[in-house]
Amino acid sequence: MKRYIVLVILIIMLVIGLITFAKVFSKKDGSSKSLFKQQKYNEYKSGDIVSFKKEDWYVLHDSSSKDNYVTLIYKGILYLEENGISESNYDVFESSDLSNYLKKDYTDFIGSENLREVNGYKVRLFNEDDLKLLNVSYDEKSDSYDIIDCPDFICLTNVYFATMIPTKDKYEKTLDYEHLNYYNLSTTYDTYKLESLVEDDTLFVRPVINVFKESLDE
Repeated sequence: MKRYIVLVILIIMLVIGLITFAKVFSKKDGSSKSLFKQQKYNEYKSGDIVSFKKEDWYVLHDSSSKDNYVTLIYKGILYLEENGISESNYDVFESSDLSNYLKKDYTDFIGSENLREVNGYKVRLFNEDDLKLLNVSYDEKSDSYDIIDCPDFICLTNVYFATMIPTKDKYEKTLDYEHLNYYNLSTTYDTYKLESLVEDDTLFVRPVINVFKESLDE
């Protein structure tokens, strides 16, 4: 009889342990799904417009019903001079004032609890993985990319904004232009490029964020 009582107690403890583990697992994963049932989420396609924090964002990459988050790029352009960040010439993105601002102040502003860390980033800039969305041709002589085909929501008309894609060559300042150690994505009405030239140090950015779908505005 005692054996059965001990067995029942062990089974109860095992069930409680599994339930506790499932709750901890779901919190660490940042989702509300349980360990035993796969929750389905809204699907999003690259280029869709969604609302987050009452502002418009574009979906950067497709996100399936199995994904609890979606990667977005800001629809507008941010100029961060009022935040004390106007210099565009940073050597390494990860150690720059811009990176620190995005990881701390900007992340706190939009709510760190709303964001999922992917490949080390909750908030970042357009990067080399995103470059796969474009059809580009590299020009070794000018160390730039001609963008042959680009979705409209990425190549906004007649603007430029910083990426975190490092240049292949390292440059020093010239009298005419500022060479950067990362590429700007620049567009006119008929050309699209990734290049390291700017006429001044003005810094414009379009943040890229990984947002839990349950945090999007309805």
